[in-house]
Amino acid sequence: MHYFGNCLGGGHVITPTKHDKPSIVKHMISIDWKLWKPYMKKGATVSMTIRFLERIAALREMFKAKEGNYFSELSPAVLTSDIDLPVIEKEEIKIEVDYKMITDERVNEAKNPVSSNLTRLDDAADEFYDVPEPSDDEHSDLAWASNASPEVGCMESYHTKLTTANIVKKLQDLTVQKKGYMDLQEMARDQECVSFFYGATLQKDKSFGIPCSWAAADPSSFLIRADSYLADQEKPKKVLRIFMVKAKSTLLQMVAADWLRSDRREDDLASRPGGIVQRYASQGRAEFFFIINIQVPGATTYNLALYYMLTSPLEETPLLERFVNGDDSFRNSRFKLIPYISKGSWIVKQSVGKKACLVGQALEVHYFQGRNYLELGIDVGSSTVARGVVSLVLGYLNNLVIEMAFLIQGNTPEELPEFLLGTCRLNHLDVSKSIQTDSVRIS
Repeated sequence: MHYFGNCLGGGHVITPTKHDKPSIVKHMISIDWKLWKPYMKKGATVSMTIRFLERIAALREMFKAKEGNYFSELSPAVLTSDIDLPVIEKEEIKIEVDYKMITDERVNEAKNPVSSNLTRLDDAADEFYDVPEPSDDEHSDLAWASNASPEVGCMESYHTKLTTANIVKKLQDLTVQKKGYMDLQEMARDQECVSFFYGATLQKDKSFGIPCSWAAADPSSFLIRADSYLADQEKPKKVLRIFMVKAKSTLLQMVAADWLRSDRREDDLASRPGGIVQRYASQGRAEFFFIINIQVPGATTYNLALYYMLTSPLEETPLLERFVNGDDSFRNSRFKLIPYISKGSWIVKQSVGKKACLVGQALEVHYFQGRNYLELGIDVGSSTVARGVVSLVLGYLNNLVIEMAFLIQGNTPEELPEFLLGTCRLNHLDVSKSIQTDSVRIS
């Protein structure tokens, strides 16, 4: 190293000539903090200056060890004498540097009396000596050192201006600096840059390992009417009747889910631009979507929207086609939900149960139909009983794994056996992770 420079305004550079001995660095830093203070937290000027001075001291000691004692002893008073700081801040820096140097020296001597002095270093492998980066607790170390031991306690004379109030203030300043002004700015920018699309606000996780996620549930967890259901119903009660069987598959494929919050009820999500349904429609694709939008009212309304897709033509499934094109009365008399709490509190399991129910007979359902979709808006708040059950579920939501199946009830031999439209498994939903509808991209 042939010269030292300072790129932060007003630095003094002393460059040795060809025949000169290594230059004596009396000071490297002369910063006009007035220009920097608007961008820095209060108290940062002192902290940064101390760090610079520690590095200068390390450079001095390195040259003393490697090239001989060409440097005059630079006391903290000399180092801080020409720095453009108020007198009070200079005194505080001087005290802190004095105290830190002496404390570190005493601690090092106590740990290793032989190698405590830098001038004794003769290891040829050491190319450079530098002080470690100051930790987040560098100021708290000062407070600890004054009470650590009688040996270190003798340094209290250097701690006259570092009162308890000053130390607390410095710790508070350090806590604020730890986040940093620029870090907070980047966090704000990142949040602004994040955009959500309808159908993509709740993540998918087939492994069931990620909280607040969705996946398709196992169809065999749910019982449906068998093809002999009607015949079995007519048999005497004494005869063993097997008219319910486990489902083997689903007609529709679950492709997306939304977990939203709003200050009002959100209807007809499928029609909103930018969502998964409208993307398919804009591409002229033939897939048909069946959306179940469960609406939980309150001071904040939560919407759980489940998106199912049919890849085959609708005409190939007569019962579903009749349901899509039928009137609301027919739909309310046929659409069924089978709930199941697979993991969670016993009281929640007992409250929810696992019995299939005709949703349209118990709750208000609003139907919204488009060219390639049918959406069911299920208003949980339309029933006092349902509202109470859902309120209980919301209280335990973080600890629950909720499974559901949806189907159209078969009432005639031609409509049996029943088939599941789709299933879902909701893994540890969290209301705090629901997405505000204002943040969802609709253009």
